[in-house]
Amino acid sequence: MPQRTLIPPDVYDIAFGWDVGPEIERLLFACRSAGLEPQSALELGCGTGRLLRGLERRVPDLTGLDLSPAMIDFARGRTRAQLHVADMSDFALDRTFDLVYASANTIRCVLEPAAIARLWRCVAAHVQVGGVFVADLEFGWPELNSPVFWTTARGPTAIRVSWTVVTPPDPATRCCRVQWVFEITDGEPRNCWTEEFPLRTYDAGEFVRIAAADGALAPHGLYLIRDPYLFETPAAQAVGRMLVVLQRV
Repeated sequence: MPQRTLIPPDVYDIAFGWDVGPEIERLLFACRSAGLEPQSALELGCGTGRLLRGLERRVPDLTGLDLSPAMIDFARGRTRAQLHVADMSDFALDRTFDLVYASANTIRCVLEPAAIARLWRCVAAHVQVGGVFVADLEFGWPELNSPVFWTTARGPTAIRVSWTVVTPPDPATRCCRVQWVFEITDGEPRNCWTEEFPLRTYDAGEFVRIAAADGALAPHGLYLIRDPYLFETPAAQAVGRMLVVLQRV
């Protein structure tokens, strides 16, 4: 089962509170590249609902799921999407969608081979024929291993986040261990939350092969993310932050 974050939803929401416009445009570009104008979408690991809220003017029928009841409760206050507390590797919504997607590196929280296989069976069961699955992922160990720091603010509250790989991938499991720290950088007293969690590392060829193993999902495109442009890239050259597009056949 993927790990449920312990970061408070209001802190998490500020920390990831940047403009979602580029992410929304990438998702819609991925759909259009497959000849699709989505009327329905499902987000895996939707967190506080920031992308669902951003999609509301573009896609009429929206659904999200997340493992954290606290995240789902928070999201219900900001989006009209249908929301479910559920594990992305074991869910059944009894319907299909034009678009199923996962935001940056979310899909890598599923670790064990059996859970990964269940994840792709669930995805295939929920994407309608001709629909697409889109994942935003970091491929390549050197790129993933680069420490990341950022600060975002909402009103008087600013959150500083650091994201660091503390343990490199185990050759047998392909899992590394990541630490992130969320710190309120203004006001007294200062609050700080630290959390460590495992992530599954992938190269592009391996990811596409595993995702398409049962034949229901076919690779459609790999795009290097360099806003405001997306560059199509062969799987053998896919390193860095990529948009992976799979189509239901």
